[in-house]
Amino acid sequence: MLRLIARAFVALTLVLGMVLGMSTAPAAADTTGTITGTLKDANGNPVAGVCVWLGLVHLATNCTLTDASGQYTITGLPLGLTWPITYHKPPIFNDLDMGNIPVLTTTPVSASATLPTAPGQVLPGPTLSCLLPMAGTVTQSIYLPNITKTFGGPSGFQTPFIVQNTGVTPATFEVTFYKFSDGSCVTRRASGSILPGASFADVPNNDTDLPDNGQFSVVVRSFGSTAVSVVNQHKGTVEADAYSGASTGATTVYLPNVVRRFFGFHSPAIIQNLSQIPTTVTATYVSFDGSAPTKSFARNIGPGQSQFIEPNSDDPTVGAPGLVDGKQYAVTLSSGQPISVVLNTHNDDAGVAAPYFYSANGITAGAATVYGAYAVKNANGNRSSSIVVQNLGSAPVTPTLTFTPLGGGATQTITAPTAIAAGTSWAFDPRFTVGTATACSAASSTCLGNGEFSFVGSAPGGSIAAVINVIGPASAMGYSASATPAAKYFLPNVLSNYGGWNTPVFLQGVSATSATLTWTPFTGGAPVSQSVSLPAGGALRIDPLTVPGLPAGLQYSVVVDAGTSTVAAIVMELNSSGQDNAMIYGGFPAP
Repeated sequence: MLRLIARAFVALTLVLGMVLGMSTAPAAADTTGTITGTLKDANGNPVAGVCVWLGLVHLATNCTLTDASGQYTITGLPLGLTWPITYHKPPIFNDLDMGNIPVLTTTPVSASATLPTAPGQVLPGPTLSCLLPMAGTVTQSIYLPNITKTFGGPSGFQTPFIVQNTGVTPATFEVTFYKFSDGSCVTRRASGSILPGASFADVPNNDTDLPDNGQFSVVVRSFGSTAVSVVNQHKGTVEADAYSGASTGATTVYLPNVVRRFFGFHSPAIIQNLSQIPTTVTATYVSFDGSAPTKSFARNIGPGQSQFIEPNSDDPTVGAPGLVDGKQYAVTLSSGQPISVVLNTHNDDAGVAAPYFYSANGITAGAATVYGAYAVKNANGNRSSSIVVQNLGSAPVTPTLTFTPLGGGATQTITAPTAIAAGTSWAFDPRFTVGTATACSAASSTCLGNGEFSFVGSAPGGSIAAVINVIGPASAMGYSASATPAAKYFLPNVLSNYGGWNTPVFLQGVSATSATLTWTPFTGGAPVSQSVSLPAGGALRIDPLTVPGLPAGLQYSVVVDAGTSTVAAIVMELNSSGQDNAMIYGGFPAP
């Protein structure tokens, strides 16, 4: 089982440890040593004129400035002791005013170093390039709670991620990796100039500056334009799913479907604090049928960091003691600061013949009407999709799900068999007659017919959220229904038979009857424009291999524009190798 646990960056307290031999030899004039290190910015350029000193307290007499090559040298050091080496960009007015002056970082940042252990010895000090961010105004920050490289071994989990420029001017993306274990910075780099609508991709398994078998959180800062990001989680060629990076969070987040030992599934939740101050998050678990006790669990999370709740564990520090095996729960998370949540539902314990998992982002807002661009019953590789609806309001609601065949056609409406109480959820499994465990196939008011659909969930006067779990014999993928359809959507990663992957777009007309898609290749070249007509109230499957004039074998970023009308969009990522190489991510609506 992959522990998708994120520890995001802590800009003011990063520590880079150096493991060197130590001695307690006393300092003397003839038994001192020297430390020499360098400072570079996020682009790898040396930074001159940075004040570096030994210890945490700055004194005017012990500040050493970096030279034109970014190098600093501190001499006359006592042997074998471990001290912080601290840097700060001048001017420094006094020790008490360091946070109120123009600096590279808001406060001095330290890295520990063990001093020389032999007379006259010169040791390399910390190279603090990772800690010096790019200068300038940040347009947008994006948080990616779980990034891995060969995690668990050469065929273990890796997580390529794609960042798309969603603005109208070029952008540069600063990408910083932080260790899960202690939050320390591993590396920081900057992309080149990314044009509007285009995307930048990073494959951690190809990054030589990242350690193998590593797990990281990543912060992307965009300079010059807004941006979005999607993360693809792979375990070799066996398991895969996707989640979306967050740029804004909420103080209340909803998870409609969390399970503990439920037909082999369990759902760890990864919670990230997006603020600059610590916060306490309380997660309340309410069973669908009310037969299990309601449980609440608290997590204290530092700025930018993440913690998780594993429902299968009874360890109070990481788990959820008191939850009942075989139960489904609706979860509401409350925090004093904005948070973002990723829920990963696994069926991959040891001994499972066909391991797979699926992911969905936590939901920050509901609506009286939500839109799902894809649902299925006994089609598309014998897949079916359960739809779980959570009541986010304060009064009971009885939601309906109205299904329209892909490409248009006669609709079917399914009504929840009973009202859903506030804070709880209802699961619709299309394989069975509503409210029963009896398999059904013929379309009726209580049975969805076979096929592929889009759907609209509705609870007039209420507020609902929904997640869609698309599960086949050996694969699974998931996404959240859209409560905020928009006239414009950004799709950072769409593949046309690229490395065995093909990624159809499912575009659902809400008020729109047509839209234009602009396909921009990652490798450069002229964008390809495509106009499509949308069925009334329904959705259209757009296969990259069928787009006129679109070269196959490439990776694209896509912008969907419906003019003044609205749509909802998802991307389904499928690999020809089979197994659990199936993912869905939701498109990003324009602000």
